[in-house]
Amino acid sequence: MADQATAVPRQIQLQEAFKLALSMTLFYWLALWMDWDLPKFGALAIVVVSLSTTGASLNKGVMRVAGTGLGALSGFVLLSWFFQSPAGMLLGVSLYLTVIGYFMQTSRQGDIWFNAGFVAVSVWSSSYMKVDTAFHFATTRFLETAAGVIIFTLVSVLLWPRTSRQALLQQGQDLWAGMHKLFAMHRRLLQQPTTAPETDVSRLDMQLAGMYQNLLATLDAAYADTAAVSRNKRIWELLRVDLRAFGSTQELWRESIADCRALDLDKLLPGLAGALNILEARLARGTVLWQQQQEPGSEQDGSDADLLNELPLDINSSAVTTLSHLQHAALLNFVSQLKALDSTSRELLQTLRVLAGHDTAGALHSYMHKIQPFQPSRWNPERLLKALFPAVCWVAAWSFWVHVQPPGGPSIPMMAATFGLVMVMAPINLLGLLLVLLLSMFIFVAPVYLLVMPLLDSGFAILMLIFLYTFCFGFLGFRSPVLKIGPLMMFVQIANVTNDQFYSFLLLVTGGLVMLLGVSIVVLVHRLLSPMHAEKVMLRTLRRFFQGCARLAIAYSMPAPRKSGAAQKYRKRLFENRILPLPVQLQGIMKRLDYQHHPANSEEKVRDLMQNLFSLRNRLLTVEANYNTAASESPRLLQAMLPLQGDWRQRVHKVFNKWARLEPADDLIEEWRRQPELSLDMQQHLESLQHDKETATGARAVQNLFALLGSLKGLLETMEKMQDSMNEINWAQWSTPRF
Repeated sequence: MADQATAVPRQIQLQEAFKLALSMTLFYWLALWMDWDLPKFGALAIVVVSLSTTGASLNKGVMRVAGTGLGALSGFVLLSWFFQSPAGMLLGVSLYLTVIGYFMQTSRQGDIWFNAGFVAVSVWSSSYMKVDTAFHFATTRFLETAAGVIIFTLVSVLLWPRTSRQALLQQGQDLWAGMHKLFAMHRRLLQQPTTAPETDVSRLDMQLAGMYQNLLATLDAAYADTAAVSRNKRIWELLRVDLRAFGSTQELWRESIADCRALDLDKLLPGLAGALNILEARLARGTVLWQQQQEPGSEQDGSDADLLNELPLDINSSAVTTLSHLQHAALLNFVSQLKALDSTSRELLQTLRVLAGHDTAGALHSYMHKIQPFQPSRWNPERLLKALFPAVCWVAAWSFWVHVQPPGGPSIPMMAATFGLVMVMAPINLLGLLLVLLLSMFIFVAPVYLLVMPLLDSGFAILMLIFLYTFCFGFLGFRSPVLKIGPLMMFVQIANVTNDQFYSFLLLVTGGLVMLLGVSIVVLVHRLLSPMHAEKVMLRTLRRFFQGCARLAIAYSMPAPRKSGAAQKYRKRLFENRILPLPVQLQGIMKRLDYQHHPANSEEKVRDLMQNLFSLRNRLLTVEANYNTAASESPRLLQAMLPLQGDWRQRVHKVFNKWARLEPADDLIEEWRRQPELSLDMQQHLESLQHDKETATGARAVQNLFALLGSLKGLLETMEKMQDSMNEINWAQWSTPRF
């Protein structure tokens, strides 16, 4: 939302503010005509779902209505089970909030679970000591929420509809330009290692990850408001997979570049420059295809047959004879990663050609049904710990309410549970949010509520006030969302426009006190709950990552053929649960670290740690791919290397185990540096195997083994860098309790 006022034309700002104001006015007119007693919930829904495009608003509205229905039903169930047991209600709602908090973190429809959580608690709060009103409250809230969403959707569709198509294509083009720039940086790194600093590459990687997530959110909105995108949903979903695969392959290829800096690649791979030029041309062609989607009437140019052909990557056999076995292994690993980049870039270009209208969907048949090798696991103990936070806030606020009995009564536990869910959904500065809401209440809402509204003696005048107030802050909201959300939400909550309108200064003060107490309890719980602090989450996640790496190292054995499938499935689970997702989670945690409170661990040191974690993850992925290839295509040769496998596995396992305890492994790393017998043993063993008729099963088998050894060598070198990075971190400072 930064610079939104300059990015959005003034005309669009006026149109969107008018649509919001008209929707709010129409809803209040309907509520007054129907004599609804809780119209604030429908008006609140309009404020929440009024997003930049019709599709985004529709998706938000559907999730809000669905979550409200689920929350109302859950509230009925909780009341029917625990109405006569305060302790049962306390524990039942706590368990319910924990389940809601967990699913909020695993679902793409997190808003549904959020609304289901706070609506259920609202049903309890509104019907405390008067259970017979629960059904009326829940059904009325659902009805008014649905009415608000429907009214805003109709207005948004009928008046100046804004689809997500243009935003989707622009975001796609920006993401593509970033990927093109990243490839150029990798290519310069290959030719001149000093021209592309790792920090620049890592920073661009993080930007592309954020751009990709924005693209996915816009794509979901485009399915709802753009017919052309909806018709090609299967192709767009395939594009999502292709973009992720191409990004991952670029990372793996970058890791293999570092292993080949001492090699004369132009001599070893005579066609390398031409292959890189073709990859560059594919990315440049992709930019043109994105632009053509933005201009449907533009002339469709011809075939890309030359770009869709497989890259010629022939190794100079005479030059390879001068290499050591490990140099040969590094070269083959580089070639295998470049071939994977070739495959994913061809598939991505073909998908873009279909979306641009050059080819039919039949051109994608060969890989339309491909599956991801790793599926993220829905189970994560860190998610469970985080999901407990709203329940703890609920229990703390309940205890405060029961023993202190402040004004507001059961509204305080409801408020604490709601803001606890907010912290799970999107960690924010709660004190800053509270300040915004209170200032909005007393600066903008209070004068209108206490001084202006009592002077209006007709429904028409009230509706005109609502229109002007909403239009004003809807327009200002393009400068900053705070100027829209704060004043509008507080007006809806405090004014509570109905046919039985009344004005009370005490109501204003009580509302502010309830928010102050509810948010203060959440802030206090967050400060006292040490495991919720970002640095503690960082330490636990790092330990889990290194524990998974240690288990993975031991899992690389050569089992009996009948057990090889089970061993591969076990490694797959380790990747899905412990290795692939955790560095990404750590990247998010890094943004929430308090660097001022922990000055010894600066942002630069933590960023370097994250870079090495991602590098380590990529190296393990390369080892996994090469190991699976060698095990399936040349098991006899891999079996012959079993003694050496045990050697490197034990060494790697010991290092990872030390790191899992956050202990330095410099002694083990230094042992590798001073005693390179592992590399010598590999070379001697390979030389003997090449003369052994029983194991010399062909050039392809030896190449598979070389590629595996190259990836292992790269893994060991990355672990050395990882140790240097870990030595820079003051682990004791992160481990020390704040209180």
